[in-house]
Amino acid sequence: MNRRSFIKSSGLLIGGLYVSSKAFAVIQPQDQGRLIKGRITAHRRNIANAVVSDGYNVAVSDKRGRYSLQVHNSAKHIFLSNPSGYSLKNANGFAAIYRLPDSGDYNFELEKTAYNDNHHYFLALGDPQIRDKEDARQFREESLPDIAQFLASMPKEKFHGISLGDSIWDTPKLWQDYKETIGKVGIPFFQTIGNHDKQEVTANESDDAALFKAHFGPSYYSFNRGKVHYVVLDTIRYTRIKQYDGHISAEQLSWLEKDLQYVSKDHVLIISVHIPIYNSIKNRDELYALLEGFQQIHVLSGHTHQNANNVNGHIYEHTHATLCGAWWAGPICTDGTPRGYGVFEVNGTSVNWFYKSVGKDSNYQFRSSVQKLSGGMNRVMVNVWNYDPAWKVTWFADGVPKGELEQTKGFDELAVALYKGKELPKERRGWIEPGRTDHLFYTQTDAKTVKIIVTDRFGNEYTEDIQLA
Repeated sequence: MNRRSFIKSSGLLIGGLYVSSKAFAVIQPQDQGRLIKGRITAHRRNIANAVVSDGYNVAVSDKRGRYSLQVHNSAKHIFLSNPSGYSLKNANGFAAIYRLPDSGDYNFELEKTAYNDNHHYFLALGDPQIRDKEDARQFREESLPDIAQFLASMPKEKFHGISLGDSIWDTPKLWQDYKETIGKVGIPFFQTIGNHDKQEVTANESDDAALFKAHFGPSYYSFNRGKVHYVVLDTIRYTRIKQYDGHISAEQLSWLEKDLQYVSKDHVLIISVHIPIYNSIKNRDELYALLEGFQQIHVLSGHTHQNANNVNGHIYEHTHATLCGAWWAGPICTDGTPRGYGVFEVNGTSVNWFYKSVGKDSNYQFRSSVQKLSGGMNRVMVNVWNYDPAWKVTWFADGVPKGELEQTKGFDELAVALYKGKELPKERRGWIEPGRTDHLFYTQTDAKTVKIIVTDRFGNEYTEDIQLA
């Protein structure tokens, strides 16, 4: 794919806990533990084979669009796994796959897309993590304009967004700022819960995700677009506030097994989580066992505040760097990745992607630096933040091809300059330090000119000419 071609109110009042009827399907207390019934239609046509769930049990609509669901005693929401070919409803910037029952029933009314959603796009936002009004201002005045400008050049109606957790930073009062900013993007966003989105468990509230659910609905669910089945999971297990590990609950795994029974194995599976699965989820093998038979799986994660890609056979995990950079205290993450977000294009079962840096062109995919050494030598370091083993990083010295740069693990030089030491960063959050990364490449040369060519897995080339003398 050519890169150039790829290129109101919230409805919730915290005090009274009023939830807009456009966004949630809250199970009525008298219906917990009971068999409920509903109907799924689109312009008076019955929709068969649509999947509805309470997060524990799953039901499928028949040819008359009707379904019956045995509701679990602990269930709080009913959600529709939005079928392919039907629009994702946008309620103040967030995807409304769940809604308050009308007249005591659990019906869903769908609308056909105006285009073939086999071809669609989505944004993946890692860790907005706003803690105070200054963070919220940068999110609103720096990140939002960049996203809006990018979407203005794209078929915006084909986009949805996925926020990968830690939308706030232990400050529930900032949910409103976050929601108002996301609401201005103009595409429906799906929320993933992060560790900083949870709350202390108390004697009166045993659910650490209760406030998140009050704003956004269930903390795990699924939906479909084209030939892709999307799943959102909660990968945080709390023992107490700020003490947690990566784990997927038995309830989620049980639900997911039922959910996946209705997904064709030749469809793409995209799973969104906060804590990365491949190296941080203690029971990841239980999850992987449920995914057997699917030939193409993408996992979207965040949490680490660094960019990394892990490829394990047919499972590709994209761990996204953050929209907040170094916690809104600097323009890059601790591994040198710029503030930014992932952009994905899906066409049938083909999935392409790139990393979009805030304030930069879409072709900005690496950054180089030069360190003067003794004897007329220079050390050239290249940070290729979205690198995976299918990429190539090659170089020319004075016009002569030299092959591939050597990959190394270390510290990004700009991150060291901005964050190393107790006195840095100067303005805010002085505890930030640079972090080691393996998406660095280097060489030493006495050449007068160096040309860097970075080729991504899709064949797109990005180049830089460096004058050394």
